[in-house]
Parts: sequence; structure tokens; C-alpha cells
Amino acid sequence: VQLLLAQDASSGPAADWLEHAKTPAARIAISSWLQAHPEGALPAAAAPRAPLSVPGLRGGGGNAVADLPDAHVRLAGCCTPVPPDAVAGFVVRGGAVTVHRVHCPAVAQMRSLGRTSVAVHWRATADCRVTLLAESFGRPHLLADLTEAIARQGVEVVSATVEPPVEQRVRHSYTLQLPDASVLPGLMRAMRDVPGVYDVSRAWGCLLYT
Repeated sequence: VQLLLAQDASSGPAADWLEHAKTPAARIAISSWLQAHPEGALPAAAAPRAPLSVPGLRGGGGNAVADLPDAHVRLAGCCTPVPPDAVAGFVVRGGAVTVHRVHCPAVAQMRSLGRTSVAVHWRATADCRVTLLAESFGRPHLLADLTEAIARQGVEVVSATVEPPVEQRVRHSYTLQLPDASVLPGLMRAMRDVPGVYDVSRAWGCLLYT
């Protein structure tokens, strides 16, 4: 992976790019640049910019509340935290607070780069979002059967992605709106029970893109 950047360090990658890097090579390239240009890892002194919309980072904090007045809170798409997950928050460029599950690989990366940590807690509401990965053998009508199994659990499909088959195996990614986090175990069992599906898991770290 080669980063094509201007010579000015302010035009280089920010530390929060590590949250969106899709491959190990990209993460290594970004980390190497930040180590060589430590001033580039610091928040810019210019006027605040609107939060960047990046695939893999879900806008809105959902049920998460940061102990930082007026901060815009985002749930990280890399680990899709939901109540009652233990979570950690970090201030990223633009002043937003990104919330990760405490065991997400991005947490260690943010700490190593000196990102400001912020205490985060869940507010007392029921609904939440989560991203699940379904691994299956390819067959006709599998997508329809999976979405039907999800609907029977009272869960709404916000978005779904199906990757091209590789050796007759297919990976599905579902972002789901749950009425309550307690339905998650039963939902995952129902998805595993669909013929052809051999594994269902939470999206975790950058594994969604590898």
C-alpha cells in the first residue's frame, strides 16, 4: 500500500484513519506515516470541520453518552458496540467521540497514538444497532431465507451486503436494528439454523474487510 500525499504534514492521514483502514498493509502504512510525522497525528489548529462521513463508521451515538459536554458521539462500525458491551471512547479529529468495544483492536491503536480517552456509558433505552456476519455455502434463495429468519425475531434489517462467492462460500453482512440487546443471542441462533449457514458472528475490529 502506498500513500500518495502532499509534503505538508497537515495533509497527511490522521490517527482516526486507522479505524477505517481495510487491510493490514494500509494500517501499517498509516502508522508508519504518523510515527514519521508526529505533528500530523495532532488535531488541526484550523477551524473545526464537520465530521467526515466514512463507510464503516456509523453516524450517531445511538444509546451511548460521552462524559464530554456537547460532543458528537459515534459508534464505531468496526466493532459495532451495543448495550451492555463494555466500551471506551476516544476524541478524534473534528472533536467527535468514537465509541469502541473495549477489546476492539482500534482501542490499543488509539492509545498508542495518544488519542484522548473519554468515559462513555449507555443511556437507559432499549433499542440498538449491531452488525452481524453470516458465513454460508451458496444456494438459491439464501438471502431471502436469512432475512425472513431475522424478521421472525422482530428485528429490522437496516442494510445488507453479500460478497461474491469464493469457492462456493458466501459472506453476508447485516446491519440490524434490535428492539432490545437481549434478543441478540436468539437472533444469532435463528440465523445459524438457516440451511447452508455455518457461522454467524459479530463484526469485530477490521475483520469485516479482510
